[in-house]
Amino acid sequence: MKTKWTYKVETIKPPVFAKPSTKKEYIADILNRRGLEGWELISAPTMLQAEFYFYFKRPL
Repeated sequence: MKTKWTYKVETIKPPVFAKPSTKKEYIADILNRRGLEGWELISAPTMLQAEFYFYFKRPL
């Protein structure tokens, strides 16, 4: 039987005036929390932007 998936797109907007290292920690914290909820990151941005769109999946 094939695995059925549910998908989630999350926009993460780090604090605008934070240092780059703080922004990375902010994003890593959110990604770690999603992992604990069972979400698997399947796509992430490669360019620096004001907003980041992360795509997740997990089994139904």
